Parts: sequence; structure tokens; C-alpha cells
Amino acid sequence: MTRHPLIIPSLAAVLAVSILASAYLVARNGSYFFRSQASDIAVTGSTSMDFTSDLAVWQGQFTRKAMDLKEVYALMKQDKAVVEQFLKEKGIDRDAYAFLSIDIIPQNKTVNHYNDEGDLVDRESVFNGYRLKRGFKVTSTDIDLVERLANEVTELIEQDVYITSYPPKYYYTQLGTLKIQMIEAASQDGLTRANTAVSGGGGELGDLLETSIGVFQILGTNSDESFSWGGTLNTSSKLKTAFVNVKQRYAIE
Repeated sequence: MTRHPLIIPSLAAVLAVSILASAYLVARNGSYFFRSQASDIAVTGSTSMDFTSDLAVWQGQFTRKAMDLKEVYALMKQDKAVVEQFLKEKGIDRDAYAFLSIDIIPQNKTVNHYNDEGDLVDRESVFNGYRLKRGFKVTSTDIDLVERLANEVTELIEQDVYITSYPPKYYYTQLGTLKIQMIEAASQDGLTRANTAVSGGGGELGDLLETSIGVFQILGTNSDESFSWGGTLNTSSKLKTAFVNVKQRYAIE
């Protein structure tokens, strides 16, 4: 079920008010009030949105080792066929997965040579066969299916495939649209803060003079992850929360 983004007020948002001149006391009709000579006000608006990933990527890798290169390559071809059949039986379309190139890694082992007294006299590096590894990647909008694949991959081990499985990664294909919505919400939040601060002091907000958008922080929902200077993009959590702030400077009439 699609989860619509929700705007959540950020408790960590900070209102920065910059008054560029001193205030002075004015008498009018027997009453005294402060009038500011400030020319502008600077605020920081912020927002956060929860959303659910709509794309999952799962990667795995299978390996073989043998002394003869042709022999180990033949074993890799067999394993590839087994993996393909596994994906087909689980309901993965052919265009939803891809096999990566084969890595060929020559193996060596160290052989120690001892004299009759048992003392080590020499070490020798000896060829010990070839290890081949090949990765594959599944990309699907059916997140439940991808998660089930990752959990059931042990079935390949039962078929003598030496498989390594990595946790699925989660993405959101509408991130561009979400960011625009968040910028709009954070800007409106800043405008509200500026209006509140200025009108509360008897002033009137003028034109927008300057604005800048902060980096997006996308974290796992309710996680203990931290913001980073260059922005954060969580891919390990299906449920995510995005944060952004917008700095603005307004004239004061």
C-alpha cells in the first residue's frame, strides 16, 4: 500500500532573527513603544516528511574454485543456470535481473620447508588454482518479492551453489517530486516564522531578499543515524524520513 508523504513539524528547527540596528523609544499619545530600525530579518524554515521506498535492489554473488581454469569456468556456467532457474521460479522477470562479469582470481599458498632438525629453512609461494566469482543484481518495484528472495536464497546452497547474499537496498523513484514538495513546505514554514516575529513586534514583513536551500538528509525512520555536512541518503531502510531547511532573508517595512 502506498504511503503518502506526511509533513511533520521539525522540533529542531531554529528561528534565527537578525536585527541590523538598535531599537529606540518613541512617545505617542502618552504611550511609549519600541520602534526598530532593523532593515531585514533572517529566518530558517524547516520540514520533514516520512515516505516508503518503492524500489528494491538485491545483489548476490556465487563462487567456484578449481585447479584448472576450464573446469572452474564450466562449474560457474552450471551455477549461473541454477541461479537463473531459482529467480524464474520465484517470479522474477528476465528484465529484472542481470549477471555481472566474471572475476578470475589466481590463488597461491605458502609452503614451508624444514630441515631434518625441524627448523624452517625456506618459504615458497605455490599456485593453488583459480577462484572465480560472479555477481548478479535484482531490481524490482515488488519489494516484498525481493525481500522474500533474499530470505530464501539458502535454497541455492542446498543445490551446491556457493552463494553470498547481501541485504536489499531501498530507493524511492519519486524523490525529485518529494524534494520540491519539501522545499515548498520549508519555505512556507520560514515565511510563517518571519511573519510571526515581525507582526508580533508591530512591524510588517516586506519582500524576500535572499534564500538558500540546505542539503537533504534522508535517514531511516526512527533510526539513530546522524546528519552529515554533505547530506545523507539511507538505502538500508524501507521506511525513510527526509529533512531539509531553507534559509530566508526578508525586508522589514
